[in-house]
Amino acid sequence: MKEIGTRMVIRSKLFAALAIALGFGGRLSAAPVHDFGCLASSGEDLHGREDARGLGPLVEWADQGGDRPAVRAVRPFFSLEYDARTGKEDFDILWPVAHIRHWKGQTDWRFLTAFYLGPHPADPSSQYAFWILPVFAVGRNKAGEDYGAVFPLGGRVDNWFGRDRMEFALFPLYCHSELNDLRTDHWLWPIVSRTTGDKLYRFRVFPFYGRSEKKGEGESKFIMWPFWTSARNDRPGVRGEGYMVFPFYGHAKTEKEETWMFLPPFFRHTVGRGGTESIYFWPVYQAKQSKDQDKLYVWPLYGRRTTADEERRFWLWPFVWKRHEKCPPVAIDKFRVFPLYESEATRSLSAPTNVVERYVSVWPLVSYERKKDDYKRVRCLDLWPFRDTAPIERNLSSLWSLFQYEQTPRGSETELLWGAARWGCRTNGASYGSLFPLASWSHDREADTQRGWEFLKGLLGYERNETGKTWRALYFIRWRTEP
Repeated sequence: MKEIGTRMVIRSKLFAALAIALGFGGRLSAAPVHDFGCLASSGEDLHGREDARGLGPLVEWADQGGDRPAVRAVRPFFSLEYDARTGKEDFDILWPVAHIRHWKGQTDWRFLTAFYLGPHPADPSSQYAFWILPVFAVGRNKAGEDYGAVFPLGGRVDNWFGRDRMEFALFPLYCHSELNDLRTDHWLWPIVSRTTGDKLYRFRVFPFYGRSEKKGEGESKFIMWPFWTSARNDRPGVRGEGYMVFPFYGHAKTEKEETWMFLPPFFRHTVGRGGTESIYFWPVYQAKQSKDQDKLYVWPLYGRRTTADEERRFWLWPFVWKRHEKCPPVAIDKFRVFPLYESEATRSLSAPTNVVERYVSVWPLVSYERKKDDYKRVRCLDLWPFRDTAPIERNLSSLWSLFQYEQTPRGSETELLWGAARWGCRTNGASYGSLFPLASWSHDREADTQRGWEFLKGLLGYERNETGKTWRALYFIRWRTEP
């Protein structure tokens, strides 16, 4: 973490030099200290960060403040975000081309299809991986064993596509994979394979014949898949067997339920102690009723699925859907008409009428967000149709935000055209506004003796405080008068 902070300081100095070149600098305060509209501005933002910006949203230099990380960016070329609370650093270069992350002492990076997952600095012999998909991989696993592979010639790769280990030679001629206690060998993948484990044995010559047996649980087979399949279940409470002659008929009966299939998978009916399920013209009509679930689909026109903690509905799938989910101590309601509209409301289960958080988006025009920590934001335009995508927020969102309103416990601020016009107020009584380059003004509402205004950045100006009044004309002429 100390090394990350050092890198941040070095990069901060570079951005500071750039900020000074753009006319930034000086002591930052609640209201903008330097305000040249969308060209350059600096001041303390609503999150308590010292923030400097230039060329609209292109250049930004913000220090850590509150729950907001430090930011260094020249968009869309690169951006750097560092959170001192977690020690996490994200560095993007022409996102999504390249990304570097430092977190918990480790370094990961990606460049196009090349990935690197670094070892822990406290243990240089710990696991790491370097992949260039889909042709090359080297690394070291948790046991300290090195591996490497060149696809499709041969080699070994660990922790690859959900497998603990994969070995291959002239793929698809031969491939070996391991997952927990299971060992699988493939010849002419995916035609011939054999899997062995402590309780499982599986063999297949696809699609001609296949058999799978799990000790104490049952057996399944296929011949000329998918035309003949059968299964036997030996587990207590659900013992039974079934078969299917595709595409004509299938039948399965266990201690728990019985199922009939006609022209599978289009017609199926299940009756059991847990409830009933019916499928007609799959996937068009699906209905299920049990003690755990109530489901009705008339796909793609309408669908409903209800459980104890969740209710989902859709209309004209996948465009319109609604979801109600209980996540104690709150419940979350979501509604979406993709990609045009999205809303999300978080309510307290103890007070269902109390909305503690809300999000609304009318794509691509505007989005509104309110959080329980008294934070609000309105953004227009908002071209990304998904919420809270970190790389988009770091690199692109500010480029198309022509209008933004923010409110925090420190105050509120409205900004138009990246600062060409801005106005706001703080909880300490300060209010301010500017319309670059025509006029700017400020006023301390608690100490009414402090106020000021400027026309054309100093062609005419006025400032009043406890000591008197100061006037300005033609940029360089100043004189004072008594209160």
